[in-house]
Amino acid sequence: GEDVSGMPTLCRPVEDGGFGFDYRLAMAIPDMWITLLKESTDSAWGMGHIVHILTNRRYKEKVIGYCESHDQAIVGDKTLAFWLMDTEMYTGMSIVHSPQHSLCVDRGLALHKMMRLLVLALGGEGYLNFMGNEFGHPEW
Repeated sequence: GEDVSGMPTLCRPVEDGGFGFDYRLAMAIPDMWITLLKESTDSAWGMGHIVHILTNRRYKEKVIGYCESHDQAIVGDKTLAFWLMDTEMYTGMSIVHSPQHSLCVDRGLALHKMMRLLVLALGGEGYLNFMGNEFGHPEW
């Protein structure tokens, strides 16, 4: 269930007084990535903090981890790829415009992949992919 209240019975069986959903969306994870990108450089990210957010969930409550959603990326904000590479994505990804590698794009793609790997490994019992992020696509 997509629920921001943190209601403890959302993913409990109906016979136990719950709502009967099988999985909860781990909504703190995409918020964490946006906060980290907006407020600090990647060299200052604390691995302990990242791991805590990725693994902080109720015992035996299955969650779906994800890095970004359309709400964050399109409605008034930028995709993670845009936070990492910004306008360099328009020219730095093309050998036509720039025959030399862009350090910004190389680093941005590496971080983009690392973020997804961490969420896939630690973020829950399932993974939700945002359309377009598999290639770091800037716009829909």
